Amino acid sequence: QPFCTLLFLFFLSIFPQFFSFMALEGSKVCLECSVIASDPDVKVEWILPDMSILEGRTDKIQVSDIGELIILNATLSDSGLYHCMVRSKTGMDLIKVSVKVGPNLGDSARLSCQATGEPTPRIMWISPRNNAIPVLSDRFQIMDNGTLVIKKITLTDEGKYVCVAQNSAGDDVKNMKLEVESQEPFINGIKGKSTTKVVAVSYQTALLDCRVRGKPEPRVRWVNPYGQSFPIPYLGGRFQVHRNGSLELRGVRKTDEGQYTCLAKNHLGEASLVVDVDVASLAEKPSFAVPNIEILPIKQDNGELILECPARGKPNPDFAWLLPNGTMLLPGVKLQRFNHHLGNGTLRISQPAAGDKGVYRCLAKNVAGQAEKRYALETGRKPVIRGSSGME
Repeated sequence: QPFCTLLFLFFLSIFPQFFSFMALEGSKVCLECSVIASDPDVKVEWILPDMSILEGRTDKIQVSDIGELIILNATLSDSGLYHCMVRSKTGMDLIKVSVKVGPNLGDSARLSCQATGEPTPRIMWISPRNNAIPVLSDRFQIMDNGTLVIKKITLTDEGKYVCVAQNSAGDDVKNMKLEVESQEPFINGIKGKSTTKVVAVSYQTALLDCRVRGKPEPRVRWVNPYGQSFPIPYLGGRFQVHRNGSLELRGVRKTDEGQYTCLAKNHLGEASLVVDVDVASLAEKPSFAVPNIEILPIKQDNGELILECPARGKPNPDFAWLLPNGTMLLPGVKLQRFNHHLGNGTLRISQPAAGDKGVYRCLAKNVAGQAEKRYALETGRKPVIRGSSGME
């Protein structure tokens, strides 16, 4: 009697077996855990970096119906190794997902360190250079809840940060690694193409700035008006390119005029800076033919007070006014009743009042130097003749 044997094949597989995920701070992170199984009764579990098993949903982390782990508003503390574990009656499989959450260059980063204990522990942070981080400084701030805020991230801020929680009963330590997200090149803080103009003086030294940032570190080179390319660093003759990206022109000549281009490139993109160099054959520092300090009364007659800045120099100087309260007024800028006109450096004050008293400084500057003229405005009183009659 012929017969047949029924062979039931059960299998379980998830993929990929390992992958790495980079995310920006504040973004939504989705970790996939694709399952191939012959058994429909499959259970998917996620193990967090602290080796705890995620149970249910939280305000921060959710698991979708297809087993995808979703991290909302990712922070640096979400970085770590996640495990997706799949179970069925046929067996178990596991994948590992490395998550790195990092800020962009120039952004702020927040490292969380929440500690409990009795008495309440004191939180301190150690930098990658093994220095204690102050509670408040220009670059760092430690919040009341222990979170470390790093302001305006640079590549030098990357590394391991250590959070130390201490009280009279002991201490605990948490290590966190800060990595900056990959970024396309920026030149002098500008992305893409930019241009500027520089006036150099014959037989003197000119320095063209090209401060580059990006990750991975961009390749940088300069190209002169004749098409010659100079890498970083470059030491040769009158042209030198320093490690910080600046191009130094020594003993500037009239033939050095033209466009110099700084190029920065990595796998994410490129940036360029075109510097138009003019050479002045003779330069004179700005000067004033009239006294550098004048004292003027404030006439409160609803008129207009005009402060002139008659500076001369070669090339023609650029002007700026510094008001008594420290405000800088550039040419063409109008601030309430104060108007700095383009071209001649004149400052006009409409409807002057007693509160306008103080020292006003006109700054005239060119490649040869800087000069300053000051006006001291003082409140005055209209003359009054005493007596009710002109007869004695």
